[in-house]
Amino acid sequence: MPLLIFSSLLRAEDGIGAPVVQKVWTVRISTFSIPDNAWNFTSYLKEKGYNAKVVRLYDSKGRLWSAVQIGDYPTRSQAKASGRSFKRKMKLDYVIKGMNPDFLAARVATSRKTPLPVNPTVIKAVRGADSPKPPEKATTTPATETDIPINLEAGTEEFFYEIDQNDILRAVSQRQREVILARVMMRRGQVNDGLRLYEKLVKTYSDDMDLREEYISALIDNEDYNIADRLIQSWLEDDSVAAGALRQAARLKLLTGDYGQQQASLNYLLMLRPGDTDALSSSAYGRQEGGDWLGAIENFSELIDREPNNVDARRALSGLLKQYRPRINFTPSVYLQTNDTITTSLRTNFSMQLDKVTRADFIYDFADIYRPEGDGIEKVDKTINRAAFLFRRELSRKFTGVVGAGVFEGSAEGFTGALGFDWMVHKSGPLSFMLDYNNPWIDEPTATNYKGRYNQVSLTYDGFYNDTWGLFMNGQVRQYVVDNDKLYGTKGIYNVILTRKLLSAPELYVSYSYYRSHFKYDDQNYTPIAVVQNESIHTLSTSFSKWYCETLGFQVAGGIRQDEFKGSPSYFASPNFILRLGERWEFNAGYEYSSDSGLVGGGESQLITGGIQYVF
Repeated sequence: MPLLIFSSLLRAEDGIGAPVVQKVWTVRISTFSIPDNAWNFTSYLKEKGYNAKVVRLYDSKGRLWSAVQIGDYPTRSQAKASGRSFKRKMKLDYVIKGMNPDFLAARVATSRKTPLPVNPTVIKAVRGADSPKPPEKATTTPATETDIPINLEAGTEEFFYEIDQNDILRAVSQRQREVILARVMMRRGQVNDGLRLYEKLVKTYSDDMDLREEYISALIDNEDYNIADRLIQSWLEDDSVAAGALRQAARLKLLTGDYGQQQASLNYLLMLRPGDTDALSSSAYGRQEGGDWLGAIENFSELIDREPNNVDARRALSGLLKQYRPRINFTPSVYLQTNDTITTSLRTNFSMQLDKVTRADFIYDFADIYRPEGDGIEKVDKTINRAAFLFRRELSRKFTGVVGAGVFEGSAEGFTGALGFDWMVHKSGPLSFMLDYNNPWIDEPTATNYKGRYNQVSLTYDGFYNDTWGLFMNGQVRQYVVDNDKLYGTKGIYNVILTRKLLSAPELYVSYSYYRSHFKYDDQNYTPIAVVQNESIHTLSTSFSKWYCETLGFQVAGGIRQDEFKGSPSYFASPNFILRLGERWEFNAGYEYSSDSGLVGGGESQLITGGIQYVF
């Protein structure tokens, strides 16, 4: 007997008919007897962009089940359209259920700690106990469940028995629940258990090609490339034009660095199946990851033509166009330090793609530094202008060369230069090396009076793992010169930052960093510019960002620092607002307060920043 969620006519205790109950239509994916499995699956669906909910329901024996549903729709046809889209993307079955809005609201759990709904079989038992006793001669004949209609707030007792032994979700979805459990295991890091479950499912449902492809994809995600390759080759021996095998073969080639073979596999698949949107999507993302941004733009454009509602493809295409179209940035700032020091600056950056592998930046910096004369304090009143060209050229898919040259004047005059590279050592992040020559020294205001400049060698690694952990490491050696190329001192710096992502929407991060620097004067008898010689700083910080809509976003960061060479900790806070107008304009405004400026004299500092970006 099929599942009954509603009666078209609800019965009252006195038997008088009640009006038809208005329904909301939902897409039910699966039910679980173990609540944790339902919550883990709900989290998985939310990461995929679905508005998933846990709804607690009882069966006719009073057993509690946790149903996972997506979406609430006013009509059945809208729910069916959503279900079809879900099945196409997630390869999972669904059923459409109509539910009373009030009843649904009462049964939705907002968290694992939400109190359980009242079990209707318990209510029935209590009501039965409180009902008048029949004549003594009839006590040997027990009443059946339907003999005692129970008028509850949401309807009769029948209304509560949403799940029974013949419920299609439990009768035919053993495979589906095990697939879901395998996905949840992989997501929670129980990789070996998840892969074993996938292997068992593939053997049990050997004709399910979607399941076979999902298992191979899980192996590739776990970097079990040899096993995945053997399964792909075996599949292709059975069916040389199997779309799932060709897709996974292309993905495997990309991840193992064989970009040409990856595209060849997908091109072959598109030749066999022109317009295959899965192959188009794989080709687009593969080209994007492989550095072929022109090909990626072409594939994404064709994909959007075939799937106008593909939001992910539209975002990817928009990001590519914004990244590779010419753009200009204006970044003004006002920096307030101790002793009434004010540094006003404006950075202008115009960037454009010269060809498929070369991008050029023109940079103009303006900085005005003013500090009044005081007791033992030297007056500073300097304006520095700097203009430079920076070129980035992709020498291979993982290696980008960087070269730049420019001029500056104000505190001193001369040429600047830059030479370095970015090397994508692995997928999580790049290793960068940079040699900077003859840059103006302006972070210590007094240095501008002595024609201060510096040369620097730096090595940086910036990686993020599993969208959860971030690791930043930087080392620098900086050489300062003054006047007519007189060596003033050398500074060594290294900095390590460990970051943990706690939330995705909104984004919430916590970080711990350690910063160590040591400055050594070249001549202890010549020290007109006071420099902090030793710093050993521990920082605990957090950052939060949220987009209220596509247009307006807010970010805030803050933390506390402790320098081992100073007696008391310092703290900082930094809010920032972002406004986006369409795909071309972006504005931001921010403020940062720090209780320690980092200069020899200490004191607080304030930074007011702004930004304008226009994409042509």
